[in-house]
Amino acid sequence: MADAKPTIYLFHGDDSFARDEQVARLLKKQGDDAGASLNVQRFSTDSAALGEVAQACAALPFLAGRRIVVLERPGRWCAEAERWERFRELLEGVPASTALVLLEPGVLSPKSRLLVWAEAHAPAVYLKALPAPHGKDFVAWLTRRARFHGVAIEPEAAQVLAELVGEDAEGADQELAKLRDYVDGERPIRVADVELLTSFHGQPDVFAMVDALGKRDARTALDRLQRLLQEEDPHYAFVMVIRQFRLLLRAREALDAGKNPLQALGVHPFVAGKVAEQARNFRLSDLERVYRRLMEIDLADKSGGSQLEATLVGLFAAVAG
Repeated sequence: MADAKPTIYLFHGDDSFARDEQVARLLKKQGDDAGASLNVQRFSTDSAALGEVAQACAALPFLAGRRIVVLERPGRWCAEAERWERFRELLEGVPASTALVLLEPGVLSPKSRLLVWAEAHAPAVYLKALPAPHGKDFVAWLTRRARFHGVAIEPEAAQVLAELVGEDAEGADQELAKLRDYVDGERPIRVADVELLTSFHGQPDVFAMVDALGKRDARTALDRLQRLLQEEDPHYAFVMVIRQFRLLLRAREALDAGKNPLQALGVHPFVAGKVAEQARNFRLSDLERVYRRLMEIDLADKSGGSQLEATLVGLFAAVAG
């Protein structure tokens, strides 16, 4: 039938906020009554057996039009040829009474078995890549998301909000909802609104940590680092630390070249001013050494050879000592 619904929904990419939204939209179509939850099952390839998922897909819906089966990390069942063949048979046998939702936490390679299969089986497969937006793309996403909330946001305000939330889509969405209520639909969101209502995401601890490092106050620097690692995801906190030292390095280079560091950094004036002030506490050679070491830690962590928190503590104890 031309108007038949897809039986497979494949969402892949590292934008977990967007993936969750896509699933929520599908679940909403099931309705809000108690019976709707009886027709939803969730699995992950980390713990589920292929047979369990196949059985769930084959079951008939209970007092509803369709069943929804959500499977996380389907790519794990695609690497080995024999398992992939069994998984492929499952995919091709999903009945029209079931929607099998596949959630892959990374962007699939164009040559991946699952993506090649999905592209060859449209329109039975609904396929959507959801890479997390970064940089200018994140600012553009904020503008679109504001419209979704029924409000406009001025371009500079979107840029400032991106700086403040650290490209955290879920956090940004919450801030936009708060800002929408504040302006009450009477006008666009402005820079002053963002600066009034939105806090720097994790930035106070980063600033305080760098201040302490510049003053060679090891105790305070390590205390702030530990707070940052506890309050934020350690890998996100590490990205913040890398970003801060990259900015410090650029600011120190500008100062040594007789240039205005605020113009060289290309970030919000508040952040630029603070970074320029802190850069004066370091020599260029010290910042280059720390930044190189951070890159080495990053590489080791990605290859599984680093204890991130312990390594960072050791590095900053040495810098502040």
